Amino acid sequence: MGNFFCNQYSNPLPRVFYLLLFFLISLNLQSQENTKNDIGSWMVFSMDNQLSERWSIPIVGILSYENWAEQTEFGFARTGISYKVKPKLKLTLGVAYVDSQPLYHHEFETLTTQFWLYEEASIATGSFFKHRLRLENRWISKPEAHIFNVRFRYRLEFRQKLGNTLFIKCTDEPFFNFDELHIDQNRFFLGLGSKISNDLSMEVGYFKTHVRKDNYDRIRVALHLKTAIFQRNLQDITSRRIDKFSK
Repeated sequence: MGNFFCNQYSNPLPRVFYLLLFFLISLNLQSQENTKNDIGSWMVFSMDNQLSERWSIPIVGILSYENWAEQTEFGFARTGISYKVKPKLKLTLGVAYVDSQPLYHHEFETLTTQFWLYEEASIATGSFFKHRLRLENRWISKPEAHIFNVRFRYRLEFRQKLGNTLFIKCTDEPFFNFDELHIDQNRFFLGLGSKISNDLSMEVGYFKTHVRKDNYDRIRVALHLKTAIFQRNLQDITSRRIDKFSK
């Protein structure tokens, strides 16, 4: 029993992760006193469902709140089909749905919905950097107009391990609007991640969004889950072969 407690507290890194989470939650609760400078939340749930060694289905959902659960500003869901060309190169073709409203809106007068078809390439370079390039074809429905828009996004990601389960992650992603021919949005994230198991990880940190002249501060909490159907199938085949041989 003594060895168990020594092993649990000999590595301080997991405690750093949970202390940061507690600090960010406290910061958000304090900011609720001033609604003009709220630090909202950006909640992410993602799944990567492996169908075979090369094919997989990504599923991502995002909810952005003015506060933790007070007023929804942004909702997003996407899926598709991914193909791993090489160990460090993955291509994805998919669809997405978005609904959004500016803060302090009235009922559904300003509701905007979007439907996307997107093409994406994820490239890993070295041990620390990953690049994501995405071309989005967007059909946008606003109360006063319907718009078709093409947008390009490039996300640079840096990740550094801090131990067996803890890591630091930093990303920056500018958005290039082909209609206006300039970068009209940028997203920056800096935080810590924890590998809970081989198939489950969690991230928490500071998320900054610039949209034209406006900018928003968010606490980003992300949960990433991996499933591998093909591995289970291989295990079932192997077990059946062993059972047959034993008989």
